[in-house]
Amino acid sequence: MTKKFNPLLLGLIGLCLFPRPSFALENLRMAAASAVTLSTLYLQMAQREGYFKEEGFHVEVIGIRGEVAVKAAVSGEVDFFTQAGSALAAAVRGIPVKILLIAEDKPPWDLIAQPQIKSFGQLKGGTIGVLSLEGSVAVLTRQILHKNGIDPAKDVTLMVMGSNASRFLALRGRAIQATLLDPANSFQARKEGFSKLAAAGDYVSHYLGGGIVVADGRMRQAPERISKIMRVGLKGLAFFLTRRESAIGHMMNLLNLKDRDAAADIYDSTVRVTTRDGVPEEGLLQNLIEDMRKTTGVKRDIRIGDLFDFSFVRKANEELKASGWKP
Repeated sequence: MTKKFNPLLLGLIGLCLFPRPSFALENLRMAAASAVTLSTLYLQMAQREGYFKEEGFHVEVIGIRGEVAVKAAVSGEVDFFTQAGSALAAAVRGIPVKILLIAEDKPPWDLIAQPQIKSFGQLKGGTIGVLSLEGSVAVLTRQILHKNGIDPAKDVTLMVMGSNASRFLALRGRAIQATLLDPANSFQARKEGFSKLAAAGDYVSHYLGGGIVVADGRMRQAPERISKIMRVGLKGLAFFLTRRESAIGHMMNLLNLKDRDAAADIYDSTVRVTTRDGVPEEGLLQNLIEDMRKTTGVKRDIRIGDLFDFSFVRKANEELKASGWKP
């Protein structure tokens, strides 16, 4: 006897054998200077600890320079980016982006030079690598040079070289005479005999490092999505700051480190410049705005609220405290 094909029955069998997940993860595109940087370690750890997944996200990290990340965010190609210094320069010029969280309020970098360079005077006529011409690395490089008698516009050439890893490679290849490097690359450079001319933290009283930045349109269109991202960011910060041994283990994997002592040294250097709740002091913000107005030549008055919006991260902080969440 011939039996008739029943598509409904087959569909029911398929659902039983291959059940769909209880929910589909939403793709989230994050732009950073490179796939793994110290200023985004808290977000990388949030990913490894499952905090993005808890909020319904699958995160994709895209390594691009800050000025490119600004354009990608405004055009909707990425959901958020982490280069807060580049965001500040763009926002001062009127580009519609907002800084929602600040992960670092002090610079962790060292100015590293070729082994034979022992003083700032020896940098004259040389080339210094920067991430971009207006981001935090370039701003700090100029400040350090000025305070040591070097005119960054006349005495040296600032060359865009990209990420910390790219600048370190350029230093090794003698394509540049010096550059600011993060703790991981600075540690390795000093181990290889390169000279440390200065610690950036000794030269600045206010600083804007990694953070979470979105386009204004994204805030208006998807406020609940932004709230979820803020919860992830705060969970990542709390894990990084309070779970030292676990964080060092993640760092060794993320940064491909074999030496645990080196990882611990880098961790301790990074923790010292990491914010506790993602919100800096208001006085710091106004100083940052005034510095960037001078750097960019912008004359118009700018309010803190034009560039920063910490309402989302403050709300997320309250929610996590009320829930009793611990990493």
